[in-house]
Amino acid sequence: AEKEMRNLVRMRAAGLEVPRAVMLRSHVLLMEFIGDDGWAAPRLKDAELSVSRAATAYRELIVMMRVMFQKCKLVHADLSEYNLL
Repeated sequence: AEKEMRNLVRMRAAGLEVPRAVMLRSHVLLMEFIGDDGWAAPRLKDAELSVSRAATAYRELIVMMRVMFQKCKLVHADLSEYNLL
């Protein structure tokens, strides 16, 4: 959990939209909730996107992965439609 918190802080400092790490205690990392009115944001696999919105999301993701690698020196080890909101 400590490493995940450090990585989230690095990515946020680089301007990436990642959940804010709220607290770390006894190997438990608490992050901000992402969603509206108590409803979690949909995972990419569950989102209904138009073709143009999907293309835009793809381009945004490529830019985020590039920043993550070049500025943060990190590589996402589990990038899939299940892990993107």
